[in-house]
This record gives sequence, C-alpha cells and structure tokens, in this order.
Amino acid sequence: MDQLGCRDALYACVEPIQWIYDRDSAGKLLTKPNGVSQLMQSRSGYGFAFSDRQDILQVLYDNLKDKSKVLVGKKLSLVRQQPNGVTVVCEDGSSYTGDILAGADGVNSKARSEMWRLADEQDPELVKADKDSLECSYRCLYGIASSSSGLTIGDLHVGYNKDCSLMTIVGKDDRTYYFVFEKMDKTYKLPHIPTYTEADKAEFAERHGNMKATENVQFRDIHKHGVSSTLVGVETASYKIWTWGRIACVGDASHKMTPNAGFGGNAAMESAAALANSIKKLADQIKEGRPTEDQIVACLQGYQENREVRAKAAIDASNLLTRVQALATWGHILFAKYGLTILGDFLENLGSNMAVGATLLDYLPPPEASLKGALPFNPEQGDGHKESFFRRALVALPFLGLFAYAIRIANPTFVDTESGGMFDATRNGTGLPLASLGGQSNRFAMLSGVSIAASEDTDLATSFRVATILAYFGVILAIWSIEAVRRCNALMPVQLPSLFAFFAQSKGVGIVAPLYYFLHWVMTPIDSFKATDMRLTRLNYTRAILPSLLLVYYLPLLQSYFLPDNLESQTWLQIWRYFPIWHSLAQWAISKFWNDTIDEDKISAPKRDVFTIRYTIAVPALMSTVVWLCTVLYTPVSLYHLFIPQQLAQTVTDVQSFSADVVQWDLLLFIASTYLWLFYFAWDAKSAGMLEKSWFELVLTMIFFTVMLGPGGTVGLAYLYREHVITEKRHRAALTVESVGRRAAVLNGRK
Repeated sequence: MDQLGCRDALYACVEPIQWIYDRDSAGKLLTKPNGVSQLMQSRSGYGFAFSDRQDILQVLYDNLKDKSKVLVGKKLSLVRQQPNGVTVVCEDGSSYTGDILAGADGVNSKARSEMWRLADEQDPELVKADKDSLECSYRCLYGIASSSSGLTIGDLHVGYNKDCSLMTIVGKDDRTYYFVFEKMDKTYKLPHIPTYTEADKAEFAERHGNMKATENVQFRDIHKHGVSSTLVGVETASYKIWTWGRIACVGDASHKMTPNAGFGGNAAMESAAALANSIKKLADQIKEGRPTEDQIVACLQGYQENREVRAKAAIDASNLLTRVQALATWGHILFAKYGLTILGDFLENLGSNMAVGATLLDYLPPPEASLKGALPFNPEQGDGHKESFFRRALVALPFLGLFAYAIRIANPTFVDTESGGMFDATRNGTGLPLASLGGQSNRFAMLSGVSIAASEDTDLATSFRVATILAYFGVILAIWSIEAVRRCNALMPVQLPSLFAFFAQSKGVGIVAPLYYFLHWVMTPIDSFKATDMRLTRLNYTRAILPSLLLVYYLPLLQSYFLPDNLESQTWLQIWRYFPIWHSLAQWAISKFWNDTIDEDKISAPKRDVFTIRYTIAVPALMSTVVWLCTVLYTPVSLYHLFIPQQLAQTVTDVQSFSADVVQWDLLLFIASTYLWLFYFAWDAKSAGMLEKSWFELVLTMIFFTVMLGPGGTVGLAYLYREHVITEKRHRAALTVESVGRRAAVLNGRK
C-alpha cells in the first residue's frame, strides 16, 4: 500500500491497535497485555491497525489514476477461453476479452467455478479434490456496534472459552467490531455447509450474550448497540488449482482462512501484488505483439508458485489461533494457560513471521519506512521458509556422535574394592558426607572428582590440567546462562542451564556438552535472529550472571585451592559441589536488584544488553586465559602429554589415573563439542550471507587464539564475535537501506 502511494490516506481511516488482551471465560487476563502495535512498528516500520474493508477499498479506488477502467454493477455469468484470449460474459449480456482473467471475487468465486468447469474437462479428479478441500468447522457472528460499551479505542480483547471465543476491536468513531466464534457439531464440506437465517442469528447472539469481553463487559452489552451483523460458517481451504489456462484466482478465491489472525485480507493483497509482478515481468519480455498462451500459462503458474507456500502457512497459522482461542484440545488449553505466559509475544511473533516475507512490488521502489525496522522484510524468511528441525537434526548428528563416544570412553568405571568407591575428601572433620567417586560399575561424580584429584595430588601437571578444565567450564557456564535468558530460546531446553550444569558436574562435561550444543543448534537456526529484539536477553538476569558465578563458582574453587588449611579448603570444595543449584538461586536473587525492562527494551533498545554480555563473558574468559598462560609457562610436561589422552580411559583404579586419563578425555571432548558448535554457527551465518570471512581465515584465527589465549579465551572471543554477527549483520536477502542501495548501484552500473 505504501508503494502505491496509499499510506497517508490509509492511516487516516484506520485505528492502530495499541494493546491486545487475552482473557479467560471470566474475563480475567491470561497474560499481561501485549503492546503489539509498538513492537510491530519497531520491527517493520509499520504499525498494527484495523479498519472496515470498505474504507480500504475506498482508499485504493481514490488512488486510481484512471477510474474509467472500473466498471461497477457487473456480474460474471460465463467464461470462454480461446487460443488468443479469454472472454467474460456478464449477466447483462456485455462481454469483455483480454489476455488474462483474474478472479478476485471471494470464497464463493464465480470465476473459480468457471475455472473448475473448464479444468474438469481435462482433469476431473484434480477438480474433485479441490472442491473437497473447502471445509467448515466453525461458525462466526460478525458485527459492528455503534458504541464501545466502555472499552478503550485501539484495544483488542480476545476471550478464550471452551469451543467458542470472542474477539472485540474498538476502532475509529467509537465503533466496535466483534466476532463470536463457535465450534460446529462436525466438519462440513461443499455443498453441505450450513446457511443461517435472522432467527438463527438472534438465537446465537442470545445464547452467547454472557461471554466476557472484559471482567465488566459482556457480549450482550456490545451487541445491543449493533448496526449490522451476519452469522456465517467460517470456511477454510487451500486449493491446488489457482490457475488454469488464462484464468488466475486471487485472495479468498484461492486461499480461504479463518479470520482470527487477521491474515485473510492481507494475504489477498499479497496475491494481487504477486500476480502483478508476474504480469509485469511477462509484459517486459514481450517485444511486439501479444503473449502466447504458453507464455500466459507459465506467467500464471509462476504467480502460484510464488505465493502458495506462504498462503498455506497463513491458513495453518489462522487455524491454529482459532483452535487455541476456542480451547479445542487439551494441548490448546495448556498452551493458552501456560504457553501464552511464557511466550508473551506469541501474537506479535505470529504476525511478524507472516509479515517478514511479504510480497514486494518488484517494479516499484521499496518505501523508506520499510527499510529501517528491527525486522527487515525478507522474501527468504518467515512462514513458509522455516528450516526443518528434522533436517537440522540430521546435519547435527556429529554432536550425537561425540555424545556417544563420550559415554563409551570418557565416563569410566572406578574399581576400588577396598574403599567401596568412597573417597574421604573431608577427613571427616566437617561432618559432611564422604565424596563419592563411585564403585564398581558406578559412574564418577565428574567435576567433584576433578577437584578431589587436584586437592589430593601434589603433581603440578595434574593441578594445571584440572585448573584448565574448571576455568574453561566457567566460560561455558556464562554462555549457557546467557542463552537461557535470550528471547528466541523461550520454551527451549537450553533455558535450563543449571540442569545441564548438574549433569555436567555429575556425569562429565564431555558427555553433557555435545547434547546441549545439539539441542541448541537444532532449535536455534539463524532465522531466529531475523528480528534484532529476538537476540535480546532479559537484562536483569544477564546482569546477575557474573556476580552469581563469582560468588558460587569461582570463590569456593579459589578457597579450596589456596587456603592453607586442608580442612577448610575441603569444606569449601564440598560447598562448591552443588554450584548448579547455588547458581540458579543466586542469579534469581541478584536479578531482583534491577527492574525487568524486557518489555521496553524489545521495542526501543534491542541492543541494550550488549555491553553486559561483553563483560559477563570477558571476565571468565580472562580468568581462563590466565590459567592457560600459567599452564604454558610452568607445566613440567609438554602440552601434548598434558592435554592429549594417551590411552582409552575405560577402567580407573586410583585417583591419579582418574586425574590424568579421564580428565584429558573429558576436556578434549568438551572443547571439541564447543568448537564444533561455533563451526556450525559460522556455517549458518555464511549461508545467510551474515559472515563474509573465508573458512581459511576462520580456522586460522581459531588456531592462533587457541595457542595464544587457550580454549577458554578463544571461545569467549568467538562467542562475542557471534554476538556481534547476530546483532549487527543482516541476512543477504534482507531489504535494508544498505542492501537496496547496493542493488541500485549494481543496476545503474549495468545500465
């Protein structure tokens, strides 16, 4: 609409939706109100608004340069296709001939019926399947009321009720638009979809009169001010035949969806734009004369191929929202009760995923407003373009290979018949339980055992080896804690870093890390960062990560290492053993010193946490680098013998063997899985055009910094560079001021 020059006139007749309220059957909030318009404005450059369709049609009509081409009061009667054109015959006897017929005449499209009639002569089975695809499972009472009935202009209220839902929107001039949805007794198909009388409508309105728009406003309070309404079945259809010969259907005639998500009218405009692009491209190819039928057919098929994936995604998203709001199944009930709370931006993300890949009129310049949002328009992203989790899982199988290898090699059996697998790490002086190193056929408490080995073994090489793995784990724990509070990781397993840390502490980081990185990479594709605010973390929690780590991870370790009294050092070690629990509690408690600003940051400051992330990673990385440099300078053995396993560690008979063979394998697998995760991210980023450095540069840089700073310092720097990429870089197909400028320069150069 902005490309066509309709933006100002459109904004004059629409009402921006400021807040969306999701409510239960009693009218109480299911989650805090969503500032959908503000976030959509920040992301796309355009707000989220609602208006009468007739007003939008008026804006389009007023914008026409030649209104003589619009003939009103014409009703299609018959379509004839000839080798050199297509003719439409109207009910008044007039006829018109052209190259292409575009049927944009709604769900009961006469143009589609004529297209089916012509297609049925050649492929009756395909037509039969298309006719059967139109179905109806819900009905809806649409209406307009002349009063807001106490509701606020610009607010959208959605009432979630069992097998029914209520949506109210207050627009300009105090007009309230309402939609009452009800699940039907069964799914109907053509030609058996019910129609309703005025008596049916009155009975429906009376039966649902006590539905709550808010705690204090019922549906009957709104409906009594109604000026128009209609009760209809809500059809949905994803047709296979959009075009046949010289005929193309557009909008509801080719893709009909429920209205809950508000995608229907927008999808119709997208299809019109996509058809215009195909026709313009064909017209530019015709040097003289008229296009042939084969050229027309190819043109229209290209239009369908361009649109049908996104249209199907819009239908699926709309159907999902219809069923969630009507609490159709237990899964939908659980999502409405808990998922909406956790995914506070569910509706905004649903709309953004649909909007980001929207069709652009290729022959008109993109508007400036569309190029500056936090979520650039991108024809290669959004619904219909999401990468398959299954495919990513197959690609990520090397992580599971490392996991299986670690289970087999890096987690040995401790055989010690004399002590029964118990090692007295505390000298019984503290009254704390003995430190278990396992027994025959039992597994180690890995990180505890590492520290026990360091405290009991006077060998300098062992101390450096253990210090390296513990310092390295501090860096990774900081990374895992940051990823846990990142917006795009909501409802993902990586939101539980303390759980992974617990198993890493008890089973070995070499075993747990590959599994963590597998889940993270599979569930967080580069598409997750298409909106800048989706990389944002919850700042008060992010600020609490470093103080928490210093308090519960580093302080007890340093005390156990450097206190001269062995009893006191072992006491600190026993306290440290439970750092996964302490870290979770401490981070929560410390975060309360700051306000949660996520709702403001996602709209106006989506990069606000960058500085905090930098120092949160830099401090543990610096500590790890110091440990590495001390190791390089003072180790009594070569680095090769210090860190590279010399044999398989499947059976351990003493603590010294544990501190050598097992720790070497655990550290090696831990580092390898982290480097592999960074490699996979680089692969994702390079595929998206967000990372331009060559593989040679990337590998050489990692090798250089690993030698100079050690694995902890290198991973810290690499993670911060990853943060820079997801924050500042854009997908190669994203429409930004810079990318449009580059494309224009290339085109001018060709001219």
